[in-house]
Amino acid sequence: MSYHLSEEKSVEQISHWFKRPFVGAERFHQAYHLSAFDNPFLPVISNANSRQIDMYRWRLVPTDTIAEQAFGANTRNAKRETIFTIKSYRRYWENRCLVICTGFFEPHFVSQELPTESYYIKPRHREFLTLGAIFARWNGMNTFSIITTPTSPLLSQVHNEGQRMPLVLEAEAARRWVSAPGTLSQAEMTALMQPYPHDDNWITYRTIDGITNSRINTNVPEVLLPYEPKPAPYSELPLFGQQE
Repeated sequence: MSYHLSEEKSVEQISHWFKRPFVGAERFHQAYHLSAFDNPFLPVISNANSRQIDMYRWRLVPTDTIAEQAFGANTRNAKRETIFTIKSYRRYWENRCLVICTGFFEPHFVSQELPTESYYIKPRHREFLTLGAIFARWNGMNTFSIITTPTSPLLSQVHNEGQRMPLVLEAEAARRWVSAPGTLSQAEMTALMQPYPHDDNWITYRTIDGITNSRINTNVPEVLLPYEPKPAPYSELPLFGQQE
């Protein structure tokens, strides 16, 4: 699934790129790496008011939930195949938003003997990504779930175990996604929820390990850089003049 994003640009850069005022900027925090399991607030454009950028919290909580602690479902991602049928989502399919970020991370399984690698994926020709999501109003705030689709050919090689990727929307598809409630039918919405078809638009590379390890602080600049193997410990280096 898709639980890890980067948000490295500033409020001013986001507002300038999307040509919209930024509401609730006091909740915004630039980050090299954000985990969905920290329930962060992220900038969105929603069909509640598509003329501005708002801050919604990651993890959809149904409106009638009394206490979040008692709501046990993992609603940070919503599969496009079940969005109209799963109880936590089916009431909110008309509440659509675009989550703004600068890239996302996916794990790559190597083998049972080796640790899982981390890969960073970002757009080649754009400053930002807009990810399709749905939202619910709860306890005075809007909460969202990012929709996932099956992987594209490139991403299937990266996220080779989960075989999922976030719903990436651009241009006309993004505009239609945040059209007013009642504008799109379920069939029309389903037609928009397709794997991203332009793999040549991605820059993809392995980065530092530990993205999915909550015990490691990966909100550091190095998480956005290509992986560099650590040099061998001094004790493992060959002796001077040693021949193979």
